[in-house]
Amino acid sequence: MHRVYGVAIKKGGQGKSTTVTTLARLCALYGARVLVVDLAQPGTASTGLRDSWPNVPHGTLSELLDPFCLLQPQDLPHPDDVLAALDALHLPVPLNAKPSWGGGLMALLPYDEGLGFVARRLQSPYVIDGILRSMDSAFDIMLIDFPAEESILLDNALLATDRVIIPFMADASSLEGMDATLRLLRRGREGNARATLGGIILTHCEPRNKRAGDIVNTLIHSGEVEGENLKERLFPFAIRASDFFDHAFRYGEPVWERTQDQRVWAGYVLLAEWLLADAGLERLIPNRRFAALLDDDTRIMDTAAVAAGTGTGEARLHDFRLVHAPQAP
Repeated sequence: MHRVYGVAIKKGGQGKSTTVTTLARLCALYGARVLVVDLAQPGTASTGLRDSWPNVPHGTLSELLDPFCLLQPQDLPHPDDVLAALDALHLPVPLNAKPSWGGGLMALLPYDEGLGFVARRLQSPYVIDGILRSMDSAFDIMLIDFPAEESILLDNALLATDRVIIPFMADASSLEGMDATLRLLRRGREGNARATLGGIILTHCEPRNKRAGDIVNTLIHSGEVEGENLKERLFPFAIRASDFFDHAFRYGEPVWERTQDQRVWAGYVLLAEWLLADAGLERLIPNRRFAALLDDDTRIMDTAAVAAGTGTGEARLHDFRLVHAPQAP
């Protein structure tokens, strides 16, 4: 069963932190216990969740990592030491629950400016893995916002992760970031990391964007890249381009509090349901409520339609589920 999901691409502006925070909110809405680990400078995921931050004292992630800088490269931190440090620092930060969550919860290991200094002193790439293992029973799903730059923190993120989700904006300048991320995963496999590619989610998709369709077709027909068949790894749904994601980030709140247009976040609902099923939490999927309860007529950005470059690139949710994701009973 997969528990730890990393969201990663070595290129900015792809919607990485938006994917982390929106997935966290939606999984909590389904009733899951979710931990967000923000390792990406400048802490966009932490900022994007600030509507839920409690007014309670807590330490920092860099303070948590600091004692483990003494570990040798092959060492994991001892669970007792991790739990003692978490307790002393009041981490992870429990975020304020919403009535609509129905028993779900979110907690956060937030980014802080000291992480760069600590990363220069860390020797073991297994520290984050050890920390998450010590909290395994407290959470159903853990989401890591990967750092983009090469560092020991990136190695830590990779070695702590079960599945990697790559958000990808379909333009030519993003292909290099995709290639670099796939090389990272291949390097991890060669080093016996357990992380596998969960899928590639198209972001910032606009209806009738022929250039995006050409890029998607490039991925579909590229065959195997760094040991991955990209056609098989492309999610059949995509994330619609919308300024409301920027508005939501500016206010640190979910996108569905900025607009009532379900088309904007519908792709993330399908991604959250994929993640829940992949994590062995299918029992939560029928708990669709509030923002996750989409109308059957909601228009979904369809990856195949985007690639075809015809029509609007959309499909009706009811029809889309029949073909790709049958509705859970």
